[in-house]
Amino acid sequence: MNVSSPKTGSKIMNKNILIVLGGAVLAAVLVAVLVQVTLGGKKPTKAPDSAVEVLVAAKDLKKGVDLKAEHMAWKKWSDDALFRGAIIRKGDQKTTKALKGRLDRSFSEGEALVKKSIFKSKGNYVAAKLKEGERAISIKLKAEDMVAGFISPGSYVDVILTYSHRVTVDREEQSNIKEMMALNIDRIAVETILENIRILAIDQRAENKSDDKVKIGKTVTLAVSIRDAEALAIASEMGSLTLALRGVGDDAANKVVETLTDARLISVDDEIREKYMELKKDSGVNLNSVKIYSGAQVQTIPVR
Repeated sequence: MNVSSPKTGSKIMNKNILIVLGGAVLAAVLVAVLVQVTLGGKKPTKAPDSAVEVLVAAKDLKKGVDLKAEHMAWKKWSDDALFRGAIIRKGDQKTTKALKGRLDRSFSEGEALVKKSIFKSKGNYVAAKLKEGERAISIKLKAEDMVAGFISPGSYVDVILTYSHRVTVDREEQSNIKEMMALNIDRIAVETILENIRILAIDQRAENKSDDKVKIGKTVTLAVSIRDAEALAIASEMGSLTLALRGVGDDAANKVVETLTDARLISVDDEIREKYMELKKDSGVNLNSVKIYSGAQVQTIPVR
C-alpha cells in the first residue's frame, strides 16, 4: 500500500491548479480571438476623402426660390448613404450646372437636393417664372400692336397707351387759356405707361423654342408688380395698348418728356400762329382768332 506524503500531495495539488489556470487563460484567448474574427469581418467604412459629393442646400430654402450658386453646395457623401435621385458631382462640375430652376418645395440647410423638386415645364410654368412680388396679367393685342409677332416669351417691352382726351373750356375763360388748350391737345394722347416689362407667354405658349416660326398671338401675358397690374387693368379700358420691343440687354429708363398729343405731334399750328403774328405786326391786321382747316375739321385758335 502506497501512502503519499504531505509533501507529495501538495505538489500534485499545485500542478492541478496550474493546469486549471492554464486552461482558463487558453479559453480566454480563444474567446478573444473569436470575438476579433467576428467583429473584424465587416468591411471598413470608406474614408471621407474617397466619398462622393452630393448637391445639398447651402442654407434653408423656401418654396419658389429661383436657384442660384449661393443656394447650393457640394457635400461629402458616403456610398452607403446614397439614395435614388441624389445629384452626384461629375468632376469639377459647378452647382448651377447640376441643377437650375425654381423649387417646388422647401429644403433645410444640408438637405440633399433632387431634380424632382423643380417646377415642371407644364402646368405651373408661368407661376414658376414669377419672381417674388410679381404678378402675371394678360392683355389682348392685335398683330401691329406686338411688333408683327417678333415679340416672344422672355422678351422685354415697353407698354404704350393711346387714348382719347378732350378738355373743355368755358366761354368765360380767358382767350389765352383757350389758346393754350387748343395748341396742346385736340382729342388724342399717347403715353408710355410701363417700361422694361418681361413677357411670360404668348397665348398658351410659354417657351421660346429655337425652331419656332414667327407666330402672331392674340393674348400676351406680362410679369409685373401688383401696382403695374392695376395700371394695365385701367389702361385696357381707357384705350388701345401697344408693345414696343426692347433690345437685348437694354434696361435703361426712358427720358422723362411731356405727354405726346395729336396737337403736339405736328407743329403747323405753331407755325401758322407765328406767321399770323408777323402779319398782324407788319400790316396792322387785328383779328381775334384764326381758323385752321384739317380735312373735315376746323380749328379756331384765338390770338391776342
